[in-house]
Amino acid sequence: MQRTLRLLAIVAGLCVTTEALAQKYPTRPVKIMVGFSAGGPVDVVARIVADRLSNKLGQPFVVENRAGANGMIAAEGVARADADGYTILACNSSTITLNKTLFKDARYDPQGDFAPLTTVISAPLVLVVNPENPRTANISTVADLVAAAKAAPGALAYGSGGNGNLAHLAMELLSQKAGIKLIHVPYRGGAASEVGILAQEVLAVFDPLSAVPLVKAGKLR
Repeated sequence: MQRTLRLLAIVAGLCVTTEALAQKYPTRPVKIMVGFSAGGPVDVVARIVADRLSNKLGQPFVVENRAGANGMIAAEGVARADADGYTILACNSSTITLNKTLFKDARYDPQGDFAPLTTVISAPLVLVVNPENPRTANISTVADLVAAAKAAPGALAYGSGGNGNLAHLAMELLSQKAGIKLIHVPYRGGAASEVGILAQEVLAVFDPLSAVPLVKAGKLR
């Protein structure tokens, strides 16, 4: 089972004056806000993009992490910033496409407050467990995980990068299709949920491709 993770770069504001268009952009540092913790997939991609843009355009592109609420804290900050192109949002697709439908307190309009720039990357999610955790040591397949969950309904916890995060929705979809009940533990980003499964706080996680090196090293299965 896979869910597509899309990282979007969104620039706040739709109104740019003729005078601003006539100027060379950028003429000063640009802030890229990331709604997830440092070291996670959104953060890593944002820093790669920031580095390339800094070298290409001759002005610093500075990444600022405002983690929490599935990217809503950063999105709100960008939505309230001056509409001059100097505050950019890097997020996964759920921050723009899902949060407004999932959270009544989302204080930004995905369509009205942002002008989309580009999709930077698309990648699948990977379902992983910790082979060093005694409770998941014998789980090698999705069928094994489903059987373990059915044997202990409502007792097994899984992690995600936050409420409404794609990893959260992916696991809920699996639970629905498999007829199982799991406990959701939301973290402040994908990197934090990865730490959670390594620390044996949760039993399973839908992880982005950043999990592959840990799988190859035998830390995750």
